[in-house]
Amino acid sequence: MSRLFTFLLLLTSLAATAQFASPISFETEVEHLSGNEFHLIVKALPEDGWNIYSQYTPDGGPIPTSFTWAEGDHYELIGKSLEKGHKKAGMDEMFGVDVIKFLPDEPTYFIQKVRVINYGEPIRTTIEYMCCDDEQCLPPTDEEFIFEVAPPAPDRGAITPITEPVVAPEAPSTTSPALPAPQTKPVITRPADPQPNERTATAPKVSTPAPPKPAPAAAPTPEEDEQVTEAAFTPGPTLRAAGPAASENDPVSWVFEAEPVAENEYLVRMIGTLSEGWTTYSKDVDPTVGPSPTEFFVDENDGVKLIGDVTETSATLKTKYDKAWDAKVAKIVGGQVVYEQRVDVSKADVVDGYVYYQTCDDEICFPPKEVPFQLDLSGAKAVVSIDGVAGGSGAAAGAGEEGKTAETVGLGIGVAFDADPIGACSVGEEKTVNKGLLSIFGLGFLGGLFALIMPCIFPMIPLTVSFFTKSGGTRAQGIQKAGLYGFFIFLIYVLLSAPFHLIQGLDPGLLNTIASSVPLNVAFFVVFLFFAGSFFGFYELTLPESWSNRASKAEGTGGIAGIFFMALTLALVSFSCTGPILGSLLVESLSGGAWPLTAGMAGFGVALGLPFALFAAFPGFLNSMPKSGGWLNSVKVVLGFVEVALAFKFLSNADLVGEWDFLKIEPFLAIWILCAVGIAAYLFKLISFPLDSKKRKIGIVGSVIGAGSVALAVYLAIGLTTTPETGTYRTRNLLSGIAPPVCYNFFAGCDKDLNLTPFKSLEEGLTYAKEVNKPVMLDFTGFTCVNCRKMEENVWTVDKINRYLTDEYVIVSLYTDDRSELPAEEHVEVDRLDGTGRTKLIDQVGEKWHYFQQTVFARSSQPYYVLVSPDGKTLNAPVAYTPDVDEYENFLKCGLSTYRNLESK
Repeated sequence: MSRLFTFLLLLTSLAATAQFASPISFETEVEHLSGNEFHLIVKALPEDGWNIYSQYTPDGGPIPTSFTWAEGDHYELIGKSLEKGHKKAGMDEMFGVDVIKFLPDEPTYFIQKVRVINYGEPIRTTIEYMCCDDEQCLPPTDEEFIFEVAPPAPDRGAITPITEPVVAPEAPSTTSPALPAPQTKPVITRPADPQPNERTATAPKVSTPAPPKPAPAAAPTPEEDEQVTEAAFTPGPTLRAAGPAASENDPVSWVFEAEPVAENEYLVRMIGTLSEGWTTYSKDVDPTVGPSPTEFFVDENDGVKLIGDVTETSATLKTKYDKAWDAKVAKIVGGQVVYEQRVDVSKADVVDGYVYYQTCDDEICFPPKEVPFQLDLSGAKAVVSIDGVAGGSGAAAGAGEEGKTAETVGLGIGVAFDADPIGACSVGEEKTVNKGLLSIFGLGFLGGLFALIMPCIFPMIPLTVSFFTKSGGTRAQGIQKAGLYGFFIFLIYVLLSAPFHLIQGLDPGLLNTIASSVPLNVAFFVVFLFFAGSFFGFYELTLPESWSNRASKAEGTGGIAGIFFMALTLALVSFSCTGPILGSLLVESLSGGAWPLTAGMAGFGVALGLPFALFAAFPGFLNSMPKSGGWLNSVKVVLGFVEVALAFKFLSNADLVGEWDFLKIEPFLAIWILCAVGIAAYLFKLISFPLDSKKRKIGIVGSVIGAGSVALAVYLAIGLTTTPETGTYRTRNLLSGIAPPVCYNFFAGCDKDLNLTPFKSLEEGLTYAKEVNKPVMLDFTGFTCVNCRKMEENVWTVDKINRYLTDEYVIVSLYTDDRSELPAEEHVEVDRLDGTGRTKLIDQVGEKWHYFQQTVFARSSQPYYVLVSPDGKTLNAPVAYTPDVDEYENFLKCGLSTYRNLESK
């Protein structure tokens, strides 16, 4: 449709413009690079109000500019054609699609690098271009250009190596050596238009070499020259400036660096950090495939010379199928990407450039965007800026949400931490969030399956399905209603998590504070014991009868509303069975924030609602379902023992945070062993509960679960034995993150070398790291953090990981749920980070470390591992929960390598 619109637009404007010449005039230049390599430059000069379009403007709009190079053996093209000018990308009102065009306020350059083999033959190319103003477009126009490339003159000013001693003349020569004849750059201009543009009347610029410096008194040998150069140059600090933080509309944050590497030479660098789930595309992507390749462009002119080519480095650069473009493309998938270009600035006051890139996720692609940068050498000190934000040496400035320093947030930390990673050799936390949500969804799904076989729900499945399939109408209508019923069950449980999103919006750290609260953990302990009593049959939990009565009456409204209230009635009357499971799910996912809770509720709702739709579609399966009976109560009793075990998990959290020192590893394991033995004793009919049937049978499934419970009890009991080498209790991996640490005990010792002894004071850890010249691992953790314990007990204890942590790093563990009071002089009012400008008081140790993590590293969950130098530079991309030992080893190895490279400079 867009192509048709373009065609009609051209037809309507053709008659009106046929008598006028094109409003675009051209000039050409030849620029010698080195050897037989040249830049062939086509310079477009649009009249005011007229635009010319990029070679890479998306399909569906204007005709892109294109070059057709005549075939021949006398030259070869190197790379793709570059373009430079005042580029603008975005929605174009005339075409109704996104376009990439060059505005007329400055010339547009198209640059092709070539290697000349035979200088005697001209190089021909034809440009096809289209131009438009605000009201009309001219038809695509072809224009041929001829480049006469002359061989470069020999460089007579080069120094010839001297093997014999040379006697210096009495006085320096004042006569300049003969200059090589400047290479004339042939200029081809369009015939003069009837009304020429002012810019086309100016003569093209021809580069003229600068006057040579006086000859030295004695020509040094190459060895002497190298020594003099090394002695004369002292590297200055790397200049850095950070652009705005990544956002919903621009998921890449950029940092610009200018690093002095030699006399009058800089390595200019752009470091991009992508938000999780987003990709950008390699500089080597073929633009005809679809996505716009990333361009890192440094303006080369009389004062700025490029040395070598642009390099692209990223640990997440992959060539893989991209469904957005239906093709294989080279792209950066999360993590970081670094672009570098070395430049000679001996005659420059300002170095300008930009990075041009496009970002996509699995659903949408943003239009390409340009981020300009500048290195200003005109003042007494060099200054860098990116996207209009100035920076300086050392810490990045203006980094927005990420990249803040500890000094700026007023926490009284002496080191200014820089959150922008130096190295790009590791992936970072690209997949940890998705993995976490998926596992919590699975946990919720499992909980829903358990709820499904509860006495409150299981008998209702055949009754409800039969109602829908026999309530009148066709079988397809019955299936549709049952499917809608199952969907509403799913929706109701998902909506239960909505208030927690509102709570989290009030304060991003509130859910973490709630989950680690001592009173709340004690409350959960009491509630879980209360739930267990209900499962054991000592009493029944029900919601107020009026709630279910009102929902039941609303079922009679019929239609979709009636089906919704049927689902709501099920949710209310089954609360005595689902409530304890939902409570367990709530507290397990609460510390991760609102989205993990939503994922858990979604899993629970899918497992609970899906059977109604499936059995309605395949009613024959109903006949294979086990009949209701005493076995349903047995399920409740088994879950009652599980609730008791979990209750003591929350009491253990309160014990650790409150530092009560009574529920250590020995009593904790003893309670879990008793619960496992209780399950076995019940299933083998050694004990019974009030609601048990007098004819209760063991059955095959019950026997298997009973035997498994005995095995579990033995496994846990082994955890109360010590290893002969260290005298430490044996770690039980199945309880990692649930049980207290093995070193938290009454009777056994603790192998300090294996279990490490991290600093808990940031200042002390940094001071020690400076003394021993080691990097630091900031371990953002928590007493109640399940995944933190799993990492410490299952990953840190592996030999190849433990070697890094004991020999190569200084560990600083910052507990974000430490409720110890800060000294009065360290109490501070800080921004709540909710966008309202309100403040809150930080008066506890854990609050300080959690706010430090939020403001400097823009993360709120634990565990979170950041490798830094003792002076606060982030060495590589941080990671969160990483159970893969090899991946975690690569993370540690990358940080250590970056630190050693940093120290060697």
